Amino acid sequence: MEQVTDEELLELYNDTINKCGIYLLNEADETIEYNIYEDFDIGVHSFLYTDNLQKLYSKGLISIDKLNKSILLHNKVIDLQSSDEWKFENFRTSEKWKEIMRLCDEIRATH
Repeated sequence: MEQVTDEELLELYNDTINKCGIYLLNEADETIEYNIYEDFDIGVHSFLYTDNLQKLYSKGLISIDKLNKSILLHNKVIDLQSSDEWKFENFRTSEKWKEIMRLCDEIRATH
């Protein structure tokens, strides 16, 4: 299996964060389903995994603030996945989902 470069890992990390945000509340159901339950879901498990986040931080590719917020995001998503609120029907109304969307927006705005 081919190793992902640090730059590719950063790109995949950013792509994952970009798939979620408050902007999704105004998107079509199909967009939400694809962004969240396909790309974001996979990305959280792969590119927001603690070891990958630590690697990005140690290489100076993300700040300590982004590292900490990304770890928090990862944990919130994992917790949400084990609840009924993970279901698509709850996406637009769940306060937990809104926290996750806001956190993604904060991470994008953090340097």
